[in-house]
Amino acid sequence: MARFVAIAAALIFACAAYGASRVYEYSPDAPRSERFSLSVDGKDCLVYPAGGAGDVAPFDVDGGARLRVKYFEDIKTASVRPLSKNVKFEKSGAREIEFSIDGPCRLAVEINGRERPLFVFANPPANPPAKRANSVVFCAGEIYDVGLDKKIASDTSVVVAGGAIVYGTFAAGDPETAEPTRNISLSGNGIISGETIPRPQERREITFLKTKSLEVSGITVVHPTNWAIALFACEGVKIDNVKVVSDSPRDDGIDLVSCKNAAVENCFLRTRDDCIAVKAGVDYGGIKFFETGIDASSENILVKNCSIWNGIWGNALEIGFETRGDEIKNVSFENIDILRALGAGGDEGVLTIHNGDRAKISNILYKDIRAEEAEGCAVNIRVLHSRYSRDKERGSVSGVRFENVSMRSEKPLKIKIEGYGRNSAVENVVFDNFSINSAPLKAGDIPPSEFAKNISAPAGRP
Repeated sequence: MARFVAIAAALIFACAAYGASRVYEYSPDAPRSERFSLSVDGKDCLVYPAGGAGDVAPFDVDGGARLRVKYFEDIKTASVRPLSKNVKFEKSGAREIEFSIDGPCRLAVEINGRERPLFVFANPPANPPAKRANSVVFCAGEIYDVGLDKKIASDTSVVVAGGAIVYGTFAAGDPETAEPTRNISLSGNGIISGETIPRPQERREITFLKTKSLEVSGITVVHPTNWAIALFACEGVKIDNVKVVSDSPRDDGIDLVSCKNAAVENCFLRTRDDCIAVKAGVDYGGIKFFETGIDASSENILVKNCSIWNGIWGNALEIGFETRGDEIKNVSFENIDILRALGAGGDEGVLTIHNGDRAKISNILYKDIRAEEAEGCAVNIRVLHSRYSRDKERGSVSGVRFENVSMRSEKPLKIKIEGYGRNSAVENVVFDNFSINSAPLKAGDIPPSEFAKNISAPAGRP
């Protein structure tokens, strides 16, 4: 393994000039897929094996590009998702397909079924991060092992350049002192992997504790052994063009715990467990919220322009189960492609709110959501006592709006909306232009519940 390069005050980038597309330079020792190969504008692009979830191929585009995918056996069926992108492909041989892209995108190329696809991550060229006091650069063409919980200090830029592979985990913040960290960025178009962590040991792949002014962009995370990206009590967060590909137990993609003023945009998350989860007050990160007086509420969170694939556990877009804060409010999910939501357990599903503690959850928006293949619950909103609950008091849910939501499923989808008691109700939920298999949802399709009030599906919408 090459040693990591730390550079104070300045960043050093050694890159080829950009054309319409650029494939990365990797170490000769970099793992390569045995199932797929990819060329981008005639240039060989390394395909990195990401286990049972599939394989990943990141590269840069600054404009359009032509892609050729070669599979390890004859191709019988193929598709390129999200379907909303309307990518047209053509078969160019018994084991090859070709298609064009017109700019940065995040796609799943499925050959002979949905198992272990090729994830194509066409990144915009990475911009150098804002100047900070400290900088760490992981360079293209190198493989690094940083061990467990490599610390990121305040006022630090960490760059994982396209073509760099970094094994290990990263962490910012000290749970013992609860002292905040500030002004941190983790960027670049390289790969961060947890595959060298000895199983059954588990570590969150990237953890930020009480960080203010945080940017995470460009990276691809594979083989996490627990939550891939976990934020606890962070404020002023921007997560952009981050990709997570995993099929590990408890591998949530992005968890926002007691965070405020956070935006997650242009991301691709393929996980076995929750893809995105908003929580409050849970101390999995070691932060003692209540002993240290940290405000455990979550508010002002935007998730937009993302594509997600939820595996056999958990939920696609989740609020809960752990809700140990006074409030979770002003959370919006907008323009989301859900390629798959396959959690078929009793409360698992596509769009879910599980209020298992005391929080008052309010002002939640789901807008322009497209689920291509769903199982379990289309919608599950419950105030409940669960195995994750710690508070004795139950909270409530109010002001939830679904607008322009479509789902497709080969199996019946459930809608479950249930409060816990008179003071722990679910109320003021609106379904506006919500359809399942092109059939508009009607008020009569929603099972009544004693502690669910003012649940409506306006008539007359196509």
